[in-house]
Amino acid sequence: MKILISNDDGYQAPGIVALHDALQSIADVEVVAPEHNNSAKSNALTLHSPLYVHRAANGFRYVNGTPADCVHIALTGLLGYRPDLVVSGINNGANMGDDTIYSGTVGAAMEGYLFGIPAIAFSQVDKGWGEIESAARKAREIVQQMERQKLVGEAPWLLNVNIPNMPFEALRPIRLCRLGRRHAAERVIEQQSPRGELMYWIGGAGPAKDDAEGTDFHATAQGHVAITPLKVDLTDHEGLGYWAQTAARLAPQDEPAGQGAPS
Repeated sequence: MKILISNDDGYQAPGIVALHDALQSIADVEVVAPEHNNSAKSNALTLHSPLYVHRAANGFRYVNGTPADCVHIALTGLLGYRPDLVVSGINNGANMGDDTIYSGTVGAAMEGYLFGIPAIAFSQVDKGWGEIESAARKAREIVQQMERQKLVGEAPWLLNVNIPNMPFEALRPIRLCRLGRRHAAERVIEQQSPRGELMYWIGGAGPAKDDAEGTDFHATAQGHVAITPLKVDLTDHEGLGYWAQTAARLAPQDEPAGQGAPS
């Protein structure tokens, strides 16, 4: 099994180091990750400046770009082969609910999925890297289970996994979940720059809005590992009928007979 590993916290983050160390015992693994923290970069690609790849002392390769950049260039020429699985993480903090739209961790995994490769995004629920070795051990266990079920290297799928910061033995069984929802983000933070200019910092994520049973928020709060299958299709399928009627009303109507353009 050949695995490509990336993340959004940067190639030196404890999460990707722990994930690499856990997976290298069961697969041939290569790391191609951002040089610096790229949290909340989603699926962004760098199109108007060059990307450079360097190799760190531990063998990891790092790129002056986004998580999606890393996976994209790895799969389109850097590696020279097609991996069986793309794994992203382990992220420093949860990627649940609306977080998945912004997440660079999910964006890296999704880039692999878009290339037709099975992919998993791993995150810890709380920031700070507490129990990171436990999370890495659980990630390895999940990857092994996927391989045993012959799901690795087959048709593409995309999983979002959130692991509570708990000792391995204390983690409760895996729960298959839907994404929850968050409230709107906290207010923007305003500050004065040293030159007297007003600058803004994006506020923190809001609290959970939909954390009902069956959501990723609910499962992890109960100590379960939450797994959510994701897809890329953002079409509002349930609303297609309504919008078809609206589109019909917006369409130009045929001009009444005899009322052509003026001569």
